[in-house]
Amino acid sequence: MVVGTAGRPRSFDQEKALEEALKVFWEQGFEGTSLSDLTKAMGINKPSMYSAFGNKEQLFLKAVEMYKARESEYFYHALEQSDIRKVITDIIIGCAEAHSCKDKPKGCLMIQGALACSTDASPIKQAMMDCRKEMGDILLTRFTKAQNEGQLIESADPQVMTHFMATFLNGLSVHSMDDVSPEMIIAVAELGIKDLHAFCVS
Repeated sequence: MVVGTAGRPRSFDQEKALEEALKVFWEQGFEGTSLSDLTKAMGINKPSMYSAFGNKEQLFLKAVEMYKARESEYFYHALEQSDIRKVITDIIIGCAEAHSCKDKPKGCLMIQGALACSTDASPIKQAMMDCRKEMGDILLTRFTKAQNEGQLIESADPQVMTHFMATFLNGLSVHSMDDVSPEMIIAVAELGIKDLHAFCVS
């Protein structure tokens, strides 16, 4: 709720306000974002923000949940593919296309959102690490399943493949923050796909 000049509350669109907070955190990171930055972008005052979303840390974590639900859709959709080669292709291309979009902030919130955080923000850093670990565990489960189904060559190590993909996707995200064309991002992504496809049974 937003308090009007006469002290009477009026409603506001919480989802829209959270979207605006997400954009600010995405562009500036957790510690680079002030309460004033947030309330200005969200179009509400501090009491309204605390009432609806909690403190800055709680608001950030809510923004992360929105980010995961919206920006990771390609990831979970790719996992549904039966062919591990298609899983790999869809995840990497999905990531590359997401980072080529000019209508969104550059990079990945779960990487730069907690970069350069001080010890005071260690819960935020830990939360981001937990998010990345969760996605890594999902990838490991999928690669292990593919191995058990005979879709990977005998020498393939699902754990190494998981770490390779995580490292590659993180690097792609960071690289996209530079002045790199969408075409170059896709070209780099295709090299990563070839590297991982080398461990798949043709």
